[in-house]
Amino acid sequence: MPILKNEASSRVFVHIGLSRQIIHTDNLMTVVNEFMDGPWNEPEPLHSHPHQQTGYIAEGEVIFYCEGEKDHRLVKGDMFCVAPNVKHTIKCLTPIVRIVDSFTPIREEFLAGAKEPSFAK
Repeated sequence: MPILKNEASSRVFVHIGLSRQIIHTDNLMTVVNEFMDGPWNEPEPLHSHPHQQTGYIAEGEVIFYCEGEKDHRLVKGDMFCVAPNVKHTIKCLTPIVRIVDSFTPIREEFLAGAKEPSFAK
């Protein structure tokens, strides 16, 4: 069974305050996003993508914004789903927020610069 040990994995530093750990197969990607620059005064800009997404709040608290839905305060242990092409974003409420996202199909643009192993065939 392919595995990725935390101590052996590398983080991709996306920008100041955000790092990612990535693992994927042909059709499924899991991304551990760690935001280290909270709390924020404003949310990130809304964005959308053609991927299905689920998210799990592993640490911290956020406000989750999703087009067509009321805003939700999410805490450790909460989860969310985003349908393809729906605008969404977060606002970090704590100094550190860790979100585990899964995407299908995979986010090819996240692989640029990533050094994580692929378990794609």
